Amino acid sequence: MSHVLAFIAIALVVNLTPGPAMLHCVASSVSRGPRAGIRAALGVELGVFVYVVATVTGLAALLVSAPTAYTVVQLIGICFLACMAWTSVPRGKQGEGEDGVTQRNSGGRPFVKGFLLNVSNPKIALFFLTILPQLVPSGASSWQLLAFGLGFNLSGFTVNTLAGLLGHQLAPATDRLGPVRNVLPWIPPAVFLALTAAALWSVITR
Repeated sequence: MSHVLAFIAIALVVNLTPGPAMLHCVASSVSRGPRAGIRAALGVELGVFVYVVATVTGLAALLVSAPTAYTVVQLIGICFLACMAWTSVPRGKQGEGEDGVTQRNSGGRPFVKGFLLNVSNPKIALFFLTILPQLVPSGASSWQLLAFGLGFNLSGFTVNTLAGLLGHQLAPATDRLGPVRNVLPWIPPAVFLALTAAALWSVITR
């Protein structure tokens, strides 16, 4: 029971920490409607699930132990973060999205982008390799590891979906912010650009 409680606590802390995945879910929900936010969260967690399976089967250990392969995946992730920064730049109104929400930018398919955002992040594999084994009982089977990984998926999906729905509900309030509301659409591209720079710096200085 202590292992389960420790896992739940760490999963919540990790998933509640704002990052590119949560930002993508919120931005999708605000600009395209709540169903788009849910699809984005599903894509994000499918990307995480790839690393869950990789951890259970031992492929994640192989990736982390091969510096060249790890760096290649990191560079792919950096390129994708840069693309996210570019595609999230506001380009004016483009019609009504789901549930009557005005789209400030089309941003592509939320599910696919959410999946690519996480599957191109090898640090998730590193997280599962370093944290997950410490949280499961000694001698745990592959099925137990998979169950813990799915629990992490469920926690992430719940947090990201709620964050997206909250962002969607609060979006109308920005109309009362006056000139400040014109700055808000530029926050996602600025954050993605900062994440791109940070990821690139970590590769260069490693």
